[in-house]
Amino acid sequence: MSNRREFMKKSTVMFSALPVFAGNEAVSAREIDKSKERLDPGVKLVRDGIKFARENKKQNTPPVLREEIMDNPNAVFIIRTNVKSVKDNDGRFPPENEQFERAGYETVGKIFRKGSVSGGTTYIKPNFVGGFNADERSVNNGISTHPAYVAGFCEALRSIGNRNIVVGANGGARHKNFVESGLSEIMHEHDICFTEGKYDSFHDYEKSEVVWEECPDGVVMKKIPFFTLTKAKDTTFINLAKSRIHQLGLTTLTIKNLQGIMPVGYMHICNSWIRASRNGSNVTWSLENAMKLQPNKKIFNPNYQREIEDLYVKHARMNYKYWDEGGIVRDYYKAGGWDAYKNGSFVPDRRIFWGEQWGQRMMDINSTITPYINLVEGVVGIDGANKLHLNNFITISRNRVSCDSMASWLMGHDPRELPYLRIAAERGLGSNDIEAMKIYEITDRGVEKVSDYRNIPRARMGVWVYSVKGAPLRYF
Repeated sequence: MSNRREFMKKSTVMFSALPVFAGNEAVSAREIDKSKERLDPGVKLVRDGIKFARENKKQNTPPVLREEIMDNPNAVFIIRTNVKSVKDNDGRFPPENEQFERAGYETVGKIFRKGSVSGGTTYIKPNFVGGFNADERSVNNGISTHPAYVAGFCEALRSIGNRNIVVGANGGARHKNFVESGLSEIMHEHDICFTEGKYDSFHDYEKSEVVWEECPDGVVMKKIPFFTLTKAKDTTFINLAKSRIHQLGLTTLTIKNLQGIMPVGYMHICNSWIRASRNGSNVTWSLENAMKLQPNKKIFNPNYQREIEDLYVKHARMNYKYWDEGGIVRDYYKAGGWDAYKNGSFVPDRRIFWGEQWGQRMMDINSTITPYINLVEGVVGIDGANKLHLNNFITISRNRVSCDSMASWLMGHDPRELPYLRIAAERGLGSNDIEAMKIYEITDRGVEKVSDYRNIPRARMGVWVYSVKGAPLRYF
């Protein structure tokens, strides 16, 4: 460890006056001064991860899931962690790095065993989406997978011969945020090949960094770009999400986490349904921006708007809960609907059909890739009112719909009512029916079947649906 430190360089990040961005919170001058002392190992790009993986296959033994998980691919398994922490006067938890590292290490021991073949790569995709800043508590923000949990997870994999590991990040956070929070230092001190996929533009990626998958049945996308390592035949892909609340995805877990294995320009799935620059409107996050990146490659369904609208109406008739929060769709049809929108006489709210489009596009993505295993790190979570909860759970499943359904239940929501999980089930990606789900708990004693899901301890993490002003927290 000390030898590695000699090669680390001090961060060259210059901090401006308050507030410091990342997690939308201001931090004190003392915290900024402290963050200047954190070490910056530099940036590794997607291409660096590919090179690392290629050079380290010979020394690698991929891990193997325990038999109970392999034999029950649609079941969900719960691990209860034992992190103990108390909020401070700001309502924040301390970093608790040691406890999270131990929890990550112990998780691996409960779900994996040593493999028997050599070669390959393990690619881990945590949800390092954001919330990181100069405040040392920001690593335990309830928004992103705790970096110390990931570090402990990697250390445990190494202990069973899995040495060729790449951890990939791609989301709202940038290198500065990783450095000032101490995340980069944690990754470096544990000798983890940590790559950052958030480039300034799609055109900054080299051809070798991205592969394309055909999605002929896609509602929004007909071709999907992924980072190359995630689709390699000899990659053990571990989808390691966070128990996060979101105003659009509502509970954003392993299904949403796969946005982060796509290149910038295409990985932002929260786009608006309405077109940019129409009748004086300027919708920066319009899907049209992504469609303009490579217009000749037929990546998007040109009729996506009408299909999304029809599906929205279908699901409204199926009584999707809070489906028109704020009356946005009501106003659209009152003004004349598609004809008024098409001729430019009415510009709807940018959030119209937002949940439908996000859900369908997300399932386009999920229908073209299958991780080896999916986990939700739910030790600490944050609700729609920015209140942190110490929940101490991990959910595990080979099926993302099962994994997210159970995590959503533990967060206080009925997965049978969550729109994106209903869409996932409708598209044949798994079942969100918690009553029919096989549920097991993994403890030091082994694997035990849960007899009644209603007896499982749950949190109460309300959602602020679609950021509608004045709306209360909702529970699905």
